[in-house]
Amino acid sequence: MLVTICTIRQLPQALALGDSFCQSAANGTSASVVIGLADDPVHLPAGFVSPYPLVPIGELLSTEQLTTLSSVYTPTEFATACKPLFIKEIFRRYPQSDRLLYADPNIQFVGPLTPVWERLATANTLLTPFITRHPGQAGAIDTQWPDEKFFQNVGLYSADFLAFRRSAETDRLLTWWDDRVRERAYIDFCAGLCLDQLWLMHVPVFFLDVVVVRNPGWHVALWNLPERTLRQQGTNWVADGPAGQNQPVPFVNFKGLLNPDEGFFPYQNRVRISERPDAATLLTTYRQALSRYKSLLVELIEPAYGQKPEPVVLRGWRHTTVKSLRSITRFFDQVKL
Repeated sequence: MLVTICTIRQLPQALALGDSFCQSAANGTSASVVIGLADDPVHLPAGFVSPYPLVPIGELLSTEQLTTLSSVYTPTEFATACKPLFIKEIFRRYPQSDRLLYADPNIQFVGPLTPVWERLATANTLLTPFITRHPGQAGAIDTQWPDEKFFQNVGLYSADFLAFRRSAETDRLLTWWDDRVRERAYIDFCAGLCLDQLWLMHVPVFFLDVVVVRNPGWHVALWNLPERTLRQQGTNWVADGPAGQNQPVPFVNFKGLLNPDEGFFPYQNRVRISERPDAATLLTTYRQALSRYKSLLVELIEPAYGQKPEPVVLRGWRHTTVKSLRSITRFFDQVKL
């Protein structure tokens, strides 16, 4: 079973994700997809009928709870604050499903899921790290971004893909996570907070049978492309990286690749798509998958929940000016005049 969470504006990505999951289910296995809607279904396009079940957040939280959370969060923060709750609810509603994958709407499954199911046969939880080695060149001064230090702000493991096997230990993990995240899903690095994600650093220590998957084929994304090379083999993809060679690629995360302003790394300078024909080919295929849902025309629908504005990504001279002003501010903060 697959679960994703999206706003109405993100429905094209969520639907394309669901389609890719169904196509990648191995050996004719039935593939169930559920979309958690972190939005108000009243704003869905007229006549829209989802090919996959929708679970609106209004079915899980009271009006008072929705109002309270919405008033303090951005739409991104709001959706992640509700993630553990959605996952717990889907496990409850679908008691016949013992294995559940969570995937961000920006993910696409591009190969068989057999490696994922095999890992879940003995693990309760699967996590994927952002990076598996120092991002710079050994012995060289690294001036590119993001660096190792920045990942200590956002977390070691990406919350964009998670896999769970039904168990008492998984129930305990989800309850713990929900309790920590619901009212502490802010992006506030100074307070040691970053969405639902930073809490995942505790999971391998606090809970049993948690596996950190370092396989270079898993969770290919903008942030780990510098340490991986990809190539096509027939209709599938394989990857080489620090932890293995010629590994099948089950899924790819296009966050920050399709829209450079999206995600934690809008100012990254380690990857240029023009220099990565492998990533460019995958991106072209992803755009084709999204084009199927262009007619929904949901891009301008503002999320109903998350009243705080999303951070503005500055480009060009605006970004340079702000960086310079911050450097001057730091100078005055650190130097006695």
